[in-house]
Amino acid sequence: MILRLLQAEAAYDGLLWPYRVRADRIMVWMNLFLLLVCTALAPWRATYAVVGLVGLPTMLLAYALAQAWPGQLVTRLFMGCAFMAYTGLIIHQSGGDIEAHFAAFGLIGVLLYYRDWRSIVAATVFIYLHHLVLGYAQTLGVPVYVFDQNNFWVLFGVHVAYFLPFIAMMVYLSVWLRREGYEAQHVIVLAQQVVQGNLMDDGTPSAVLAHGNMPLVAAVQQMKRRLLDLLKVLPVAAAVVRIDTGTIVSINEAWERRIGPLGGKDDRIGESPIWADPATWSDLIARMHSAAEKLINKTEVVLRKNDGTPMICELSIVLHEGVTPVMAILTVEDITLRRRAEETMKRLAFRDALTDLPNRASLQVALELAINARDQGGQSGVLVMLDLDGFKPVNDHYGHDAGDEVLRTIGTRLQWLNQRADVAARLGGDEFCLVLGHGITAPEAVATAEQVIAAVSQPIRLGDGGPSVCVGASAGVACLTPEVHNIEDWLKRADEALYRAKRSGKNRVCTAPECQMG
Repeated sequence: MILRLLQAEAAYDGLLWPYRVRADRIMVWMNLFLLLVCTALAPWRATYAVVGLVGLPTMLLAYALAQAWPGQLVTRLFMGCAFMAYTGLIIHQSGGDIEAHFAAFGLIGVLLYYRDWRSIVAATVFIYLHHLVLGYAQTLGVPVYVFDQNNFWVLFGVHVAYFLPFIAMMVYLSVWLRREGYEAQHVIVLAQQVVQGNLMDDGTPSAVLAHGNMPLVAAVQQMKRRLLDLLKVLPVAAAVVRIDTGTIVSINEAWERRIGPLGGKDDRIGESPIWADPATWSDLIARMHSAAEKLINKTEVVLRKNDGTPMICELSIVLHEGVTPVMAILTVEDITLRRRAEETMKRLAFRDALTDLPNRASLQVALELAINARDQGGQSGVLVMLDLDGFKPVNDHYGHDAGDEVLRTIGTRLQWLNQRADVAARLGGDEFCLVLGHGITAPEAVATAEQVIAAVSQPIRLGDGGPSVCVGASAGVACLTPEVHNIEDWLKRADEALYRAKRSGKNRVCTAPECQMG
C-alpha cells in the first residue's frame, strides 16, 4: 500500500519540477540565512565548533544537491531535514530555552516551497529522532541542551502529542497545494501545446487523474480534443508544422491514411521522404514568406507516400505568425486520379483511339497554327492527305479485327517515318494526314509522301504467324500559299489532289496547282 502511495505521488513530480527547482534555490538561501543566525548565536555559549561541524557542512551539502539534482526527491528530503538540523542547532545553542516550536516555521516553509508531503514527513521524522536521541543523551549528562527540564519522557511525549496534529494538517495542505500546483502547471503545458499546434500528446499520467477531478485540466483537454476532432474531420490530409524547427507536431487521420503515420516525435517536414524533390519544402517556405497574405493556395507538387508511391497533389500552406513559435497548417489533396482522368479525357478528345495518332480535332489545331504562322510572316507549311488503296478487301476477307490491325501498323509507320512532321493524324476510316512545316518545299513534300507510300506498301503480317497482306496509298499535296484562305480551303485543295491521284491509277502522289514544283 505504501509503495502504491509513493508511486502515485511520483506521478506528480514531472510537472511540479519547475516549482521545486525554484524551491531548491530558495532553500539554499534559507540554509545560508540560518547558518548566519547560528554563527551570530555562537558567542552566547561559545558554540563555534558545533556551528562548524553541523551548520557549515549542511549548508555546503544543500548547495551541492541543488546543483547536482535540482527538483529531485533526494534534494527535497535533504532540504527538509536540513531545516530541522538548523532548528536543533539553534535549540542547542540557546541551552534548550528555545524549544521545538521553532520547527513549525520550518515545516511551513517546506510546505509552501515544495508542496510535497514526503519532505514534511522526512523533516518530522528527523526532528523526532533528534529529540529522542539527543534529548535522551541530555538526561545522561551529555551537554546537548534539547529540553530545559530533566523529565525527558514526559517532555518528549508532550512534544510528539501536540506536534502530530500540526504535522497532519501540513501533510493535508501539502496534498492540496500539490494538486493545485500540478493543475496550474499542467494547464500551462497543455495551453502551450495548443499554441504550438501539438494536439496529439496528452501527457497526463493516469495515476494523477485517478486522485480526483481537475476541472481546469479537464477543460483544456476538452478544448484540445475538440480542436483535434476538427482536424480529424478535414477531408484532406492535414499537418501542423512548427516553422522554427520544421517539426511536424500534429497530423490528422486523413494524413495517416493517405500519406502514412509519423515516424517519431522529431519528424522534420523538410527531411521527410514525402518530397519527390528534397528542395520542395524550402522553396515553398521561401514563396510563403514572400507572399503578401502568408499563404500558398493549391500549388501542384509531386509527393511520395511512405511506401514510395508517387502522387500528384494540390498543396496549401497557411502561416500563423501571431503565435510563438510560428506555426503553419499544411493541407494536401491527392489529385492523381483527377489528373489521370483529365489526361485520359484529353487523350480521348485529341487522339485517335485505334492508332493513337492525333485525331481530326488535333489536325484542326495544327492547321490553324500553320495558317496563323503564315499570316504573321512565318514559314508556310504543306498538307499531305493520304488514302489507303486496297484496304476494303482486307476488311472483307479477313474481318474488321484484321483491318484494325492494319490501321494500327500504318499509324506506327507514319510516326516512325515522319520525324519532321508537325502532325501525323488520322482523319477517320483509312484516311491520314501529314502537316509538314519548317520551310519544307513542294518537291521535298512530294518526296516525303512517296516515302510514306513505299512504307505503307510493305507487307503487314496479321497476328503471330498469320498471313501477310499488302495495301497501298495515294497522296495529295497542298501547299499553304497565299491563295489558301482557311482550314476548309486547305483541306479541300489537298482532297482534290488526292482525288486526282486515285483517279490516275492509285499508289502515287499528286499536287495541288498552287504548289510550284522545282
